[in-house]
Amino acid sequence: MSSKTRDKLIDVAKQLFIRKGVENTTISDIANASYKGRRTIYTYFKNKLEIYKAVIERESDKMVGELKVIVDSDRTPTDKLHDFITLRIAQTKNDSAPYSSVRFLSNIDFGRNEKVRRMANDKEEALLNIIIDQGVASGEFDPQRSELLRKCLYTIVRSIDTINADDADFHAHPDFGSALAQFVISGLRPDRP
Repeated sequence: MSSKTRDKLIDVAKQLFIRKGVENTTISDIANASYKGRRTIYTYFKNKLEIYKAVIERESDKMVGELKVIVDSDRTPTDKLHDFITLRIAQTKNDSAPYSSVRFLSNIDFGRNEKVRRMANDKEEALLNIIIDQGVASGEFDPQRSELLRKCLYTIVRSIDTINADDADFHAHPDFGSALAQFVISGLRPDRP
């Protein structure tokens, strides 16, 4: 099976879902727009829900991929955490980022919204865990504070979406990400005698 064909079907479906909505897009629409037959689509996907999941999975992978580059870098855990939070905020501000596609697709299909958010959040949480664990191992982050702040940090990162949606002044603060990152990092650092 050609992954190029599968990739094309996912790309076409994404555009149709954005333009028409998930519920209003049919398998025939995807077949016509991709110049493929319905049988070809069913070779790769069982149904429209499976195509939708593939679209969301790809977009969330792109979004998290940018964050993963930070986690995989040779920088210190403190720098990684700073860059992670700063980039995550920048992603919500940037309408061309993969994150905006995930947000848009989940908003037009509200019934699956929570599942979509959970998928991206789980990936982000795993990356944050790596940074926190590296920081504890290197002595940059206090172990007890890290455990206490772990869930708080996930909530902070997840709430960035809500802040972006609800706060018109959010875009007016170019250093918000850096300031938030410094605040979080200062809470994770061990006390120095």
